[in-house]
Amino acid sequence: MRVFVVVLVLLGVLSGCTSLGLGRDDTAAGQAARPGATTDAGAAESIRTAARATAAADGATVRVASSGPARDRSITTTGSGVLDFRGRTASTALRLGDLGRVDALAVGRTAYGALPPRAINDISRGRQWVAVALDDVDTGLFADTVIQLGYGLTGNPADLMTLLLAIRDEVVVVGPETIADVPTVHLRGTVDLARLRAIAPDLGPVVDRARTELQLTTLPVDVWLDTEGKVRQVTETLVPGQASTTTTLTDLLPQATVVAPPAEIVRDLFRELRARGGFAP
Repeated sequence: MRVFVVVLVLLGVLSGCTSLGLGRDDTAAGQAARPGATTDAGAAESIRTAARATAAADGATVRVASSGPARDRSITTTGSGVLDFRGRTASTALRLGDLGRVDALAVGRTAYGALPPRAINDISRGRQWVAVALDDVDTGLFADTVIQLGYGLTGNPADLMTLLLAIRDEVVVVGPETIADVPTVHLRGTVDLARLRAIAPDLGPVVDRARTELQLTTLPVDVWLDTEGKVRQVTETLVPGQASTTTTLTDLLPQATVVAPPAEIVRDLFRELRARGGFAP
């Protein structure tokens, strides 16, 4: 049962992305104000512009990491993969706590996980993949879901650029830092979840559950922009001092091809496990 809960939590956050408008401002990072200063719309607009420019690259390779408590456990997750901003998909190889490696896909609002061999019989009944629709996950599991995986509040690293479009105007410039040998400027601000809901209506259920389950109206974020005006790294603070997720963009690249696995090798957990109380009726 413990393995079942962990996998259910894993799958619950691997879905949903939003398309972005295109655009670029090569001076975005350079517009950031003095380190330590609380700025007006200038620094916030630097983040929004960098988010659009990053999304315009179509895709990226990523590293993800998260840690935080859920139920009676503390989970640490690390992984890497590729994402497609335009196609609203992601594919990652994750190491989830003591469960081991789980290959995960996000296709639209559906999450897929390829389980390690020792979990296949217990959870997927011999099928290689399990699937969960995020919007069907019971709200009682939502807090555990978003805390335990390295994909942040919206459930997919391809959502990050949309998330940053909803940054509030009050942004603090922490100062220059190096991320994976790349010079960056570190900015700190908050995402307005009501604004995010307006920008991306399909993320409405996620926003509503964040308000209900995590009591969030804003999401604290740290953002690192490189000298080309692109987003290099984002940290989302889900529970201050307890739970956070970090996504690092290692390279920008053309759209990655991510497709759902064939239906015959997928077990639909929503349909089969509703009676266990893990899903809304």
